[in-house]
Amino acid sequence: MTSIKQTRRLQLTGGSTYTVSLPKVWVDELQLKKNSEIVLVKNLNESITLFHEEQNKKTHAVASIGIKDSVESVRRKIIAMYLSGYKTLEIKTKGIEISSTHRRAIRDLVRTTLMGTEIIEANSEKIVLQVLTQLAQLSFDVALKRMYITATNMHQDAMEVLKELDLEHAEEVIKMDDEVDRFSLYLLRNLNLSLENVQVLLDSGLEKPSDCLGYRTVVKCVERIADHAGLVAKKVKYLDSPIDKKILNEIEQISNESLTVFENSITALSKRDYEMAEKVASSVTQVIEKEKKLMDSLKPDVNTAIIKLILEDIRRTAEYSRDISEITIDETVQSVIEES
Repeated sequence: MTSIKQTRRLQLTGGSTYTVSLPKVWVDELQLKKNSEIVLVKNLNESITLFHEEQNKKTHAVASIGIKDSVESVRRKIIAMYLSGYKTLEIKTKGIEISSTHRRAIRDLVRTTLMGTEIIEANSEKIVLQVLTQLAQLSFDVALKRMYITATNMHQDAMEVLKELDLEHAEEVIKMDDEVDRFSLYLLRNLNLSLENVQVLLDSGLEKPSDCLGYRTVVKCVERIADHAGLVAKKVKYLDSPIDKKILNEIEQISNESLTVFENSITALSKRDYEMAEKVASSVTQVIEKEKKLMDSLKPDVNTAIIKLILEDIRRTAEYSRDISEITIDETVQSVIEES
């Protein structure tokens, strides 16, 4: 334990300054030296964090790929490096030319998925990517709000597609999911960095490292809500005929209520409002009951199976919104309890 935890006494120097010594082995391991600047942060949990701003900055990562690697394997490797927080990602081969399939997949990944990333070098045997966007340029709240707005627009557009049976519009909705995925990966990358670097945590607007765990769940919930909106759009092409107007109106009503729950869950999160989050969590039950009632009332028809799958996608929006509200409840419960 001495390698990660030691107890030192606080010393009074002069008449108004307190000092504490650092173990020499720690100073050597962290490559600190005399006159190195150390940043002190007083945390909300009554602890103090000391860190050196130049440390814990991941710079360059190199991954080797081979001709037998699948496109998905290459994508997963690059995304994993991106999420780990490296600024420069190098993909290279061992003495062979990068295949045109891999090269095209990497370019598409940069263009559609990795926010703030550009190809800065490319030759026959390697491609180098650089992450240009920093958290301070796009705060966590701003990025999450954009992600939420895009997911909401997807859901609303998917309902329009359902009413109009517009397959061209459906393709546009499906493509919007790429934008949500970009924000999702960007936020997850910065949450990972926040766990390792207190300065990134502070720049993000988060208050303590434990916030990262809850917000990671929030990001995944918003991403899944967008996925289900895309699934609604995809299912439209399997409808054999327009949906009965009465049923369509009921579907739209349940959809609107799901979106209201989603909006309120994000609002409660941003305001850190326990009471509002509690109301959101409770209201989800009503949406589920209406969805079940409509499900049970559907008569056997050529479209019935598809309608049920669409209703399930809409219900999942409300359920993921409840998960978001529960994160807010967990984070703000101190405001409604007494400690003894």
